[in-house]
Amino acid sequence: MEELISTFHIDLKLMIAQLVNFGLVFLALYFIAAKPLSKLLKDRKEEITSGLDNAEKAKKNLAEADLRKEEIVKEAKNNAKEIVAKSQMDGKEIIKEAKDKATLEKDGIIKEAKMDAEKEKKLTEEAVRKETAELVSSGVKKMIEGYVAEGKGDHIINAMLAK
Repeated sequence: MEELISTFHIDLKLMIAQLVNFGLVFLALYFIAAKPLSKLLKDRKEEITSGLDNAEKAKKNLAEADLRKEEIVKEAKNNAKEIVAKSQMDGKEIIKEAKDKATLEKDGIIKEAKMDAEKEKKLTEEAVRKETAELVSSGVKKMIEGYVAEGKGDHIINAMLAK
């Protein structure tokens, strides 16, 4: 070993001093630079991992939102169809009710007109009867005037007038 030391000019005291210096520098760099740098890298790694997880969650939420949006649009379309169908049915009901009401009013008007016509018919018949009775009476009077003049037909005329 001495040959090695003399060939390479190694000084043992200097070597130990350099090892101690290297150890001190290593410890100083470890505590001053490596440890904080390691912590910084670890925190950065956690932040990146968290960001990636959040991005994945955001993708899932976006996909769920797209599905929910499609469901809402589909539901809205169905609701709109139901509303249109209901409106059409309501419109048909209103038209039917209006037709029914118009039919009832028409029937009422026709019935009233028939009743008025019937009244008019009765009044006309009554007037015709009275006039006919008067005409017959006056005709009979004229026909049997000579017969009545003698006083024999009073009871016949009274019987006819009573009818």
